[in-house]
Amino acid sequence: MLETIKVHADNFSGQSVTSEPRLIPQIGLLYASYSSQSLADRVSAETAFMDQSKKRRPDRGRRAKRQQTNGQRKFSTNPRQDDGTSRNDTPAVVQGDHEMADAPSREPVPVGASRFDDLTVVHRRLVQTITEDCGFEFMTPVQAATIHELLPPNQSDCLVQAKTGTGKTLGFLLPALQTLITRGPTGGANDPDPAISLLVISPTRELAMQTAKEATTVLGRFPQYKVRIAIGGTNKNTEERAILSGCHVLVATPGRLLDHMDNENIMYMFRNLNTLVLDEADRLLDMGFTKALKDIVGKLPDKKEVPRQGMLFSATIANHVYQAASLVLNPGYKFISTIPAGELNTHERVPQLLVKVDTFSNVAPAVVGCLNEEAKQEKDLKAIVFAPTAALAGFYGHVLSQLPGMPRVLTLHSRISQNKRTTITDEFRNARSSILVATDVIARGMDFPGVTTVLQVGLPSDKESYIHRLGRTARAGAEGRGIFIIAEAEAWFPRWTLKDITFVSHNADISSAEQVVNIATRMEDADKAKIYQAWLGYYKNHLKGLHWDNTELVAQGNQYARNGLGSPDTPGIAKSTIGKMGLRGTKGLVVVPDPPRVKHGRR
Repeated sequence: MLETIKVHADNFSGQSVTSEPRLIPQIGLLYASYSSQSLADRVSAETAFMDQSKKRRPDRGRRAKRQQTNGQRKFSTNPRQDDGTSRNDTPAVVQGDHEMADAPSREPVPVGASRFDDLTVVHRRLVQTITEDCGFEFMTPVQAATIHELLPPNQSDCLVQAKTGTGKTLGFLLPALQTLITRGPTGGANDPDPAISLLVISPTRELAMQTAKEATTVLGRFPQYKVRIAIGGTNKNTEERAILSGCHVLVATPGRLLDHMDNENIMYMFRNLNTLVLDEADRLLDMGFTKALKDIVGKLPDKKEVPRQGMLFSATIANHVYQAASLVLNPGYKFISTIPAGELNTHERVPQLLVKVDTFSNVAPAVVGCLNEEAKQEKDLKAIVFAPTAALAGFYGHVLSQLPGMPRVLTLHSRISQNKRTTITDEFRNARSSILVATDVIARGMDFPGVTTVLQVGLPSDKESYIHRLGRTARAGAEGRGIFIIAEAEAWFPRWTLKDITFVSHNADISSAEQVVNIATRMEDADKAKIYQAWLGYYKNHLKGLHWDNTELVAQGNQYARNGLGSPDTPGIAKSTIGKMGLRGTKGLVVVPDPPRVKHGRR
């Protein structure tokens, strides 16, 4: 078995530690310079470095116009002025997992900071795009640790452990786009081959769109190169036509990519693939895409015939990530950890409140109470409320939107069309104050600046999900707060699954219970039935922890429907659906006939 040696920058000795895979210690550029400092000083120094990486060069006309609000990054493709109005300006650029705002900084540059201007092996126009058009002079620590190893002459296959929001996207885009420009089959940038050179596989549509947007920006001085996306929720035929008309960079989600790979013409576009990137690899695997990734790699050209560079980025490293690395990367790949030993994770430094209510019917009122309390403490409340299912997200979003005094409420989940999801994420990203009710579709890879509070309502799928959701707040050195709202029956989860996380118990304010039930009562019966069914389906997966059987599950669900959804009668569920849920014959269910099947004739 190969030994993986993981050396953090705090004990960086200036020598490469090699094995298979190997760790590259360039991150010592930052952390070796203050390894003897206290933890608080080190966090402060890292934040200063991140701010300094956005240091502007002298103003260069209209391209130099950007914005900064209260010392924090304010990201917008249509910046808001102080009066709240919008002005047209040069679009902001995306760096890492968020749009880049170039905030000026007077703080000293940390020792050993790397400049983009020093990348002599990178095409000058790429460097100029980053330094002049985007206004970035210094690399972030993650970029400094990865770019040199991914560029010639090293051009290594790399497994990189990096958090979101650290500039990692540009860390893999810059080397891959340099390869695109210099290794084109037709000999260069002026007459590029229309085939795909870079394939980036992302776990979510939103992250794929952000990555494609950044790639387009970095290629701003190379308009002959085309960036395309392949994601669910959009018109497949339109995507296909765009890809076949010329595609040099393809950013895709696994399912839609496999759909396109059934087309021989699309497959021919991969004939000269130079670079394959798995972004948020741990999330890809956690979402069940292991088989899809194997199928995708199996369809790509044989690396012996068409050599390519592999890059795999992951926030966490576990056995299944190493297995994915062996699938994508060449033997002898290098492992770069950009997370220094002792660095506090979000869940270790952000205050977290635990709010328990006696029954599931009081969960929604507790959400309202917590948000009212937060609004009193925060001048500009910007909160994300995570719900376990799309139906529950829709319910909480509907309730909050009907209450007076709440900031604008947005709802985001997988059942919303892609175009609308994009509009919603853009609106929330640019909002000063808003509430976004969402499922795990935004739990990772998405950066929304200025989020003051993350509320998690009900059981997350696991500990990792809880931590990644919490990570939407307190980013880039900002402050934030987490609130975990559960029913008493769910108390086992923080007690055992989250036992190493420190919670502060907080009394639930359920004074809005009557208002919430009145709002729910006015909802359509069909909508309440969907919420009820989704509730049963979700908690069916947690019977062991809840110490319930199917009968108790249905009894609890029926009580929730009556007291929480204002449904006097138990909502009915189709016979076939009950069978699929594994609840056939369970006492308390109301079984309704399956709807008639619609017969489709041949066309």
